[in-house]
Amino acid sequence: MPPEPDIYNSMTALYSDPSNVEGTTYAKRWKRHEWSQMVEKQATDAPETQKIVMAIHGGGIEPGTSEIALAVAGYHPDTLVASVDDPGLHDFWLFEGLLPSGNGKLHVTASHYNEPIATELVQNARRCISLHGCSDTQANGKIQMGGLDFELRDIVLEELTIAGIPAEITTNKMLRSESPDNIANKTKILGCAQLEMGTSYRSSLFGTNTQPQRKKTTNPQFWLLVEALRKAMSRVQ
Repeated sequence: MPPEPDIYNSMTALYSDPSNVEGTTYAKRWKRHEWSQMVEKQATDAPETQKIVMAIHGGGIEPGTSEIALAVAGYHPDTLVASVDDPGLHDFWLFEGLLPSGNGKLHVTASHYNEPIATELVQNARRCISLHGCSDTQANGKIQMGGLDFELRDIVLEELTIAGIPAEITTNKMLRSESPDNIANKTKILGCAQLEMGTSYRSSLFGTNTQPQRKKTTNPQFWLLVEALRKAMSRVQ
C-alpha cells in the first residue's frame, strides 16, 4: 500500500496511459479452472465451487504477494508445477508491476479496481483470498485480516494461529476491506478474506527479496504460510 494517493483512479485509466505497456510496465497472469460433467448417470449438475486467490498489486507493487498467491492457488511460484496435495488447485489473478523501481505508481485501490478479466474471475468464484502488502507500522507485527467473508476470514486466522504466524482481525479502517466495491468482495457470496502483510514479514519469506529471485528462494516460513492458507481454503465450500 503506497503512502501516496493513487495516480490512477481506475484500471481503465491505468491501461489508457500510453506509458504503461503490457509486458514491459506490467503483467497480467490468471487461470480459471476447467468445469465439466463426465458421468452420464449423474442425477444433478456438478456443482461449480471454485475458489480464487488474488494479488492485485503483485510484482514490484507490493513485493511477495505474487509468489504467495501462486503457491496458495497450488502452483509453484518458480516452476508453475501444479500441486497434487489434497487442497487441490484454485483460480488465480495476478497484476504485477515490472518496473525496475517506482512500481507504486501502478497501484489502483481495490475499490476502484475495474479490471474486466479479474472481475469476471471473482464473480464466478464462491470464495476468495486476497493478498496485499502494507507498511510495518500498519501491520504492527501481525498479519492484518479483513474482508466480508467472515467465515473464511476467521478460519484463516485460526490456521495462521495454529501455524504460529501472528495475525489478528484488523481494527485499522484502512485495512478492513469491508467495502462491497472491493473487487475481492464481488464473489458469489459477496465476500473475501483479505490479508495485509507488513514489508518486513514479506521480505522474511525469501532468501533473496528481489523480483527475479523471490520465486527461486522461497524458504520454510514461506511454505508455512502457504500451507496455512491452503488448509483454510480447503475448509470452506
